[in-house]
Amino acid sequence: MSDLLLSVDKLSVGYPGPGGSVVHVLSDVSLTLERGASLGIVGESGCGKSTLALALLGFLRPGGRLLNGAVRLDGTDLFALGPAELQAVRGRRVALVPQSASQALTPSLRVGQQIAESLELHQGLAGAAAEAAAVDLLAQVRLPKPAEIARRYPHQLSGGQQQRVAIAMALAGGPELLVLDEPTTGLDVTTQSHILDLLDEIRERTRAALIYVSHDLGVIAQVSERLAVMYAGEVVEHGPTTELFARPRHPYTRG
Repeated sequence: MSDLLLSVDKLSVGYPGPGGSVVHVLSDVSLTLERGASLGIVGESGCGKSTLALALLGFLRPGGRLLNGAVRLDGTDLFALGPAELQAVRGRRVALVPQSASQALTPSLRVGQQIAESLELHQGLAGAAAEAAAVDLLAQVRLPKPAEIARRYPHQLSGGQQQRVAIAMALAGGPELLVLDEPTTGLDVTTQSHILDLLDEIRERTRAALIYVSHDLGVIAQVSERLAVMYAGEVVEHGPTTELFARPRHPYTRG
């Protein structure tokens, strides 16, 4: 088995613009990621980070067009797969932790039930087995009294607790790749630090590769071995995090 898990090859994505034009959001983006490794993607708002994060699951927002390139997971081009094949990949092999956990969680369902549904879909568990596994996942993300948390609704949890639930749901399929789109935005500094420590622990324990998308260089430095700097839809610099911090080459990175 090759150590290479993810390969993004000259990926370009556009959206409809005025007068029938196409606005390029991503332009010839190329990245690679090995199994169990961590990559940070950093850049200012509007640079295309979130579009790239979703593309790693073979997904584009409505109106989005794949103009060029490929996203290959273990050699398979996700944009060449049909809906049923993609459904088998998402959650099971690659999972997303979104920026806003409160929007990702269904407000009318207890959090344990939501995680149990993911376990049923991806692991084939049901009933008491799924409920027990959901509580175990809540314990794995360091939530106190996980059985009690499982019975609560999302609005009964703090922002940090909601984010841990979202991470637990992402882990339910046992993914090889975990994509995190600014998951600590809006959290206080202490909670953010705890979440980052948790992610590092999860990567060590599960050997899942991790891609962390953020505009915060401090966060990226804490969780990522390698760093990709995005500017205006392009990756302008890519390399080991310590090296890019010590010797940035591109003017935007230096800025």
